[in-house]
Amino acid sequence: MRSQQRWRAVTTTTGLAVVLTAALPALAEEVSLSMTLDGMQETPISDTPATGTGTATLDTDTLLLTWHLEFADLLGTQSAAHFHGPAAYCESGGVQITLPVGSPIDGQQTVSSQQAADILAGLWYVNVHTSSFPGGEIRGQVMPAILSDPIPEPIEVGGIDARLETLASGLTAPNWATGAPGDARLFVVDQPGIVWAINTADGTRSIFLDVSGRLVSLGAFGQDTFDERGLLGLAFHPDYQNNGLLYTYTSEPADRVADFSTIPPEQVANHQSVILEWTVLNPSDPDSTVDPSSARELFRIDEPQFNHNGGCLNFGPDGLLYISVGDGGGADDQDGQEFVDGPMFGHGCRGNGQNLDSALGKMLRVDPLGRNSVNGNYGIPADNPFNGRNGLDEIFAYGLRNPFRFSFDSVSGTLLAADVGQNHIEEVNIITSGGNYGWSYKEGSFWFVPNGHLSGYVTDRPLDSPPNLVDPIAQYDHNEGISVIGGFVYRGTALPAMQGRYVFGEFGPTFDNDGRLFYLTDTNAIKSVNVGGQDTIGMFLLGLGQDNDGEMYVLANTTAIPFGDTGVVMRLVPSLDLELSGDCPGQMTATASRATPDGVVAFVRAFGTGSVTIPGGFVCAGTLLGLDASAALIQTVRADAGGVAQIVGPVPGAACGGRVLIQALDVSSCLTSGVAATP
Repeated sequence: MRSQQRWRAVTTTTGLAVVLTAALPALAEEVSLSMTLDGMQETPISDTPATGTGTATLDTDTLLLTWHLEFADLLGTQSAAHFHGPAAYCESGGVQITLPVGSPIDGQQTVSSQQAADILAGLWYVNVHTSSFPGGEIRGQVMPAILSDPIPEPIEVGGIDARLETLASGLTAPNWATGAPGDARLFVVDQPGIVWAINTADGTRSIFLDVSGRLVSLGAFGQDTFDERGLLGLAFHPDYQNNGLLYTYTSEPADRVADFSTIPPEQVANHQSVILEWTVLNPSDPDSTVDPSSARELFRIDEPQFNHNGGCLNFGPDGLLYISVGDGGGADDQDGQEFVDGPMFGHGCRGNGQNLDSALGKMLRVDPLGRNSVNGNYGIPADNPFNGRNGLDEIFAYGLRNPFRFSFDSVSGTLLAADVGQNHIEEVNIITSGGNYGWSYKEGSFWFVPNGHLSGYVTDRPLDSPPNLVDPIAQYDHNEGISVIGGFVYRGTALPAMQGRYVFGEFGPTFDNDGRLFYLTDTNAIKSVNVGGQDTIGMFLLGLGQDNDGEMYVLANTTAIPFGDTGVVMRLVPSLDLELSGDCPGQMTATASRATPDGVVAFVRAFGTGSVTIPGGFVCAGTLLGLDASAALIQTVRADAGGVAQIVGPVPGAACGGRVLIQALDVSSCLTSGVAATP
């Protein structure tokens, strides 16, 4: 089920030489190269225990290629070995250099400028031929050496601070939260199969939908162990108040015929990702629940491995249902690598992300009310980019690894998706129709090297790849985290400095209850949210949520597994509380609480809206206030031992009937309150 198409810049030999020769570095250097040899890189795969490694250097001035190779455990007697090319993964190329029989092999040879360009583009490979495998027992692509620190700059704590206020506790593994049209409740997806309806005023909750009986048994390594399967997604139809329809994304046993599959005939899928439609009979009832007998299946996808499910559902501004699907799991998106239950399958050689005949590694878009799909259960939008062309009609975008959470900005309609990386890069993308987001040619903005049976890695040296790959708008490496969690553009009112910012997070960089919250600046730089004076939330971040008012919620637990009762739903609120009382004309009292005991609190005012950054050279420089550039200091006072600071005076700056915005700043911690408006 892998794509057989080969992408090159141009197809003529002459044109190709021009393009690839131009890829030679302008300044002479010695480029380090690496090779991992095994049977899984042969086409077809060779079932052999033999492996090997190699290193090489290429002098881009003299064009001298120097190499060292060694291998062991061949099943057959070695008959030959060569450098072959030009050929990408999964392809065959002619002999470029004949190597001696035996191991180790050391040598050097001057190559042509065209050969050098092919080598630097990752288009040479080593092939060891034996009596058991005349076409090749082990093979390894010649690739640039690993880039050990792709993004050396650390993520800094930004000027936005917030506090986490627990709304509900005692859940298991909440991973998504959303509102429903015309309903004031927050609907929270709990991985073991419960959708909770939570009252945002007092945190009381009730079961809205229970799909636990449909799910595959959780615990990828046994009871009480990690898993990425379960109830993963929930979306309400835009016309929910009239039709009562909602949709879920579930991981179910592979006991039915899938609509989409890459599973070879001799293998069995780990599970199936299933998209279901449900009905609420009385959606206007504030205590409504889902009719448990109303399930209608749209489609199901065979999943080769337990992980990389994507699992997010959202309706776009166009009223259509968008569905993020991971690449099928395992690692590196290729067959043959050892995984949990044996060698990986269901990916092919080049992977699902780039295979337009596979639903895996994609953003899908369908009309759940239509009926012109192959199975007749949903509709295909006429303007889907591959509708009527080569590829699945359902595909909206491709080249994704594990798009774990995406959302539409409620103001601009922009579709932002976080894509979890392999071993090095976590990324945030703006998804557009027909876009190819690179996986597994790229991980983030870097080129990805699958590396055979060993862990894949990245390089900053351009490799042979399709044209027009879309790079992320923001990315970070594994010095900062290991699994990005997609979020939302904040459109609430509680945190004015966060207004219009994309807020997302990190699962936990050290697997030790150290999830993080991030936001993007105007230039798409990543900054860490100051959470109560810390840059972690003290738990594993499992997901984020947003209600109908644009306020955001943090979903977390302390175990990182879909078992237990440590799951919490926490609301993002201002670090300081601020209350105004009094009448105009007359005296106004501004009271800030939760400040540093005995610390200094500054009260500021403004007449407009927006935000202003306290300039350098001042206390708390860089802190973002939810006020515009007219902000001015009213007064500084010292908080009492309980962290309460208060000022009393006439309404500042405006005549009665005007509107003045006031905010408090804790000078000791640089934490801020929300913005309060005078009567």
